Amino acid sequence: MTTESLFEYPCPECGRGTMRTTRVQNYKTKIKGYPFMVDEALIGVCDQCGAESFAPEETKRWEESFSRSLEACQAFLSPREITELRKALNLSMEDFARLIGSTRQSLSMWEKEDRASPPLRTADLLMKLVRQSLHVGPVDVLTFLLDEAQKWGVVIELRRPSIHLKQKGSHGSPEKRASGR
Repeated sequence: MTTESLFEYPCPECGRGTMRTTRVQNYKTKIKGYPFMVDEALIGVCDQCGAESFAPEETKRWEESFSRSLEACQAFLSPREITELRKALNLSMEDFARLIGSTRQSLSMWEKEDRASPPLRTADLLMKLVRQSLHVGPVDVLTFLLDEAQKWGVVIELRRPSIHLKQKGSHGSPEKRASGR
């Protein structure tokens, strides 16, 4: 099947028309929930009702383009940066993976220069937070996450609560730790 004839089948929506391969410049879509513009997309458009359809090989191409664009704008830590962070903490792959809630196998893949895919978004954010904390000390997590979201084309307005929530857990409150209780 050539890219020129990805579709050319009866429309599943109206049943009257035919899905025709259509080239669309600057096609706006979402990849993994994030806004993305495909320079040139091939989509199926019904010649009767206008319904759109997407070929799996075409959406895969979009996802690969999305990943390359994120790598280009440094939305993910590079393999070198991940390795440097782990070594700066003087941790083995196994211990660093445990620290960030991952597996040694995943970490090994992320550290490869020719990696097939970047880390999962949550793992990447956690590693960036660890790196930021290591280099500059305490991190305002919300500000950090909002700045990172902008790299993905997402702008979020956050209204911070005026109350401070007390942290629960085995460590107790700061007052209890200070007094030895």
